[in-house]
Amino acid sequence: MVAEILLFHHAQGLTEGLRLLVERLSAAGHTVHAPDMFGGKVFTHLDEGLAHAGRIGHDAIEDIARRTALHHPTADTVMGFSLGTFPAQLLAQEWRRIRHCILMGGAIPPEEIGGEWRHDVRLSIHVADPDDWVPASDVTPLLLHASRTHVHRYPGKRHMFVDPSCADYDADAADLFEERVLEWLDAIPHREPDRNWQRL
Repeated sequence: MVAEILLFHHAQGLTEGLRLLVERLSAAGHTVHAPDMFGGKVFTHLDEGLAHAGRIGHDAIEDIARRTALHHPTADTVMGFSLGTFPAQLLAQEWRRIRHCILMGGAIPPEEIGGEWRHDVRLSIHVADPDDWVPASDVTPLLLHASRTHVHRYPGKRHMFVDPSCADYDADAADLFEERVLEWLDAIPHREPDRNWQRL
């Protein structure tokens, strides 16, 4: 099944590594929209990216997420990396036409986003194991609410192992992640597009 994906980048920005992932997902037949929340800025060091994200603020990131969803009214899937798991999960909880959600390197207790997890949303979580950035106290509350969940843990890897632009990169684990994502996307059941743009 072909998905239309809204992909949100991590704190180092919309890196070349993520751009190449977008290209590969597109080559597999999926439509991918990757908003640049940092306006073209890319950071070599994570602390620099986090500082920039702090200057932008949560409200601005929420606004980007919602405007992106409005701009692509047939998107049915969200995908977020670390910092980007926040806007991805926000849309999965708020927008009824979002049916599929992939979170890589992050998860948020649903009530911290101001709502509840929607039980009809398919969820795939990918995390390094262990990952100091993704404590069990964040993942477990989401799992308690999300019954349709696949959790993939990558033992011995570091937080952003999927992105060759980051120091955490691990080629074998990144290949496995991508293989699992494509397999999960291929399993999306066929349904007519939901033209209702309204949030729940």
